[in-house]
Amino acid sequence: MKKISFIIMAMFALVLTACQDKDIEREAMKLSAPDASQITGQLSGDDYIWTWPSQGTEMRVIIYRNGTLSGTETVSGNSYTHKNVPTNVPFEYVFKASDGNNISAGVIKAYTREGATSISGVQMSQLDKTGGYDALVEWNKAADASSILLTATNGLRTINETLSGSATNYTISDVETGDTWEVKLVAQNEKGTSLSTTSSLRIGKTAIGFLSIYSTPEELVENGDDDEASAWLWLHETYPTAQYVCFDDIKSADDVEPFRVLFWLRDLEGVSESDVWNIPANVEAATPFIREWYKNGGSMLLWSHATVYAGHLGRINLDEMKGNDHAFGFGEGGINEDTWRMAVELNPDHKFKKDHSTHPIYKGLEVETNADTKLIAFKGPGWTEDHNCLYFNLPSLWTGIGNTEESCYAQCTQVYGVYPLGTWDSQIWWVSQMNVWEAQQGNTEFQGTLLCIGNGGCEFSMKNRDGSPDKSAHPKNNIYQDNVLTLAKNSLEYLKTR
Repeated sequence: MKKISFIIMAMFALVLTACQDKDIEREAMKLSAPDASQITGQLSGDDYIWTWPSQGTEMRVIIYRNGTLSGTETVSGNSYTHKNVPTNVPFEYVFKASDGNNISAGVIKAYTREGATSISGVQMSQLDKTGGYDALVEWNKAADASSILLTATNGLRTINETLSGSATNYTISDVETGDTWEVKLVAQNEKGTSLSTTSSLRIGKTAIGFLSIYSTPEELVENGDDDEASAWLWLHETYPTAQYVCFDDIKSADDVEPFRVLFWLRDLEGVSESDVWNIPANVEAATPFIREWYKNGGSMLLWSHATVYAGHLGRINLDEMKGNDHAFGFGEGGINEDTWRMAVELNPDHKFKKDHSTHPIYKGLEVETNADTKLIAFKGPGWTEDHNCLYFNLPSLWTGIGNTEESCYAQCTQVYGVYPLGTWDSQIWWVSQMNVWEAQQGNTEFQGTLLCIGNGGCEFSMKNRDGSPDKSAHPKNNIYQDNVLTLAKNSLEYLKTR
């Protein structure tokens, strides 16, 4: 009898639970959905403003870009502003009323801003001429512009020009040392105007210095690493006025003051990880003077194992660099017949994309596009050292935000001034990998810019197939050698504008 009673009670409880579940399913929403007809939008400059009648509740706005979640914001008033809306990108907005505890069903509104596509690949350079300088502005040919509006100013002098939609350059004449020119380009056609694209150029010294631990160029070529030697030979050929600078000769900030850019390529082989993190004594002795120069606006190109120098300079916390995931290579290498391509477009968790293929350092390089990203080849078949010098998860550490979130990327770039420009193709799903990256001033006291090339595929000199070095201004073993050299030249030219 006890067994039968237990079964009956269990069945009653099951029936009661089922009824309760059905009751929950049938329960009406506690908040009514917004009236879609009363939510209206209007373009104001580059912003799109949605408004609705005051309703005494908050409004949760969920934004989808090209069908992918882009962001969520809760507003307490009766309007939401989507800032800097790009042209020709479909957006969907889901509006849900909220009282802080309950959320209504959502209504969907869509908007695509029509107009010309934004100008890409903007780069500025200083042109020497008799008695002074001009400033050259260059950009990629516009996709669909009928005209281009150019605004340039140094704070005292302002230029406004309407250029042909097919124009790709403009010269600002008679600029002066000490000027900083800010340029804005806006494409327009019969449907509307694009977001502006900006660039800047500080007029002044243009000299490049090549840093080395060896006393003379001859000693470097004779005894130094093949990549370091080849980098100097290429630089000396490409920029005859570039100067060789041994760290031993830097005794004060005056010794580096003449240079606009310092280039240090450090490539270690057959060492330990601690040897990569540590810097030679003569580098350490020169660092206070280089740091002062860097704080005052000097810029640096750091290649391969030299990227750790960002920590020694104090631009990035060295202990944070050491304490987070990183990937270093310093072996002798061997034959690898693969082609190595670097991804230049981030696609974190398919939530958003950040396309860096138009950054000035990639100008003139062939970009391959697949379903997930954009790629540039840098290493072909042959003897491969695989000397990566990469850092992971620092953006998430700095921001406290997951490295698949667009807000993590936004803070990393806009607040901290660090831009991830290239990654392994397997790492496009996060913001985290600092592979090829740029450090602008951001929230620091360093007015200069660092460009860090830590990708192991960007060797300056691939060895011969027997492992012997090929020290040359134009090493012959990499079918993509021209891409490496173009990347180097673009990087130096870009830093000369910073």
